[in-house]
Amino acid sequence: MPRGTDTKSRILEIAQPLLQERGFHGFSFGHLAKALGIRTAAVHHHFRTKADLGAALVSQVRKGFQLWSANADGRLSSASERLDEFLEMHTMFLGKDASLPTGILEAEYGSLPDGMQDELRLFVGEVHGWLARTLRQGLDNKEFEFEGDPDDQAVVVAATVQGALQIARAFGAERYRAAVSQLRKLMVPS
Repeated sequence: MPRGTDTKSRILEIAQPLLQERGFHGFSFGHLAKALGIRTAAVHHHFRTKADLGAALVSQVRKGFQLWSANADGRLSSASERLDEFLEMHTMFLGKDASLPTGILEAEYGSLPDGMQDELRLFVGEVHGWLARTLRQGLDNKEFEFEGDPDDQAVVVAATVQGALQIARAFGAERYRAAVSQLRKLMVPS
């Protein structure tokens, strides 16, 4: 590893795609050490336990969403545009052998360390809160029309995105696009 490289950041950089491809339990500190050309003890120097690493990974993804959502909220006044950008953002996972971080972590939730579960709940709560606020604004502004509460609709949107990404892994990106297109049609005012 080049001198001056931030080892802790590099560990997180290597660990995130491993998490998304293999799940939390599918990689070890040994995998990280080998990829970085360092000893396993050096990984432990930065993350005492794998649970510490896992919590840091979720925190990193969470901060990325916070930046993305603040940017989207600042640039786009229309709730419909913000929702479209949210749906489009997820296309970065298409064609890769990787899952949405929340998707893989929610599937493994029961076996994750407590600190990681706590971070994941915070992250999923923030995504849900952002979606619910966006949907509520769109409903109030007559950009959207749907039955029920925006909080419930936020669950439908998140589940559709997550499920469509999983289906697209096996059947192609067009399945994701078809699912989110159908979701949007169901929310268009009549």
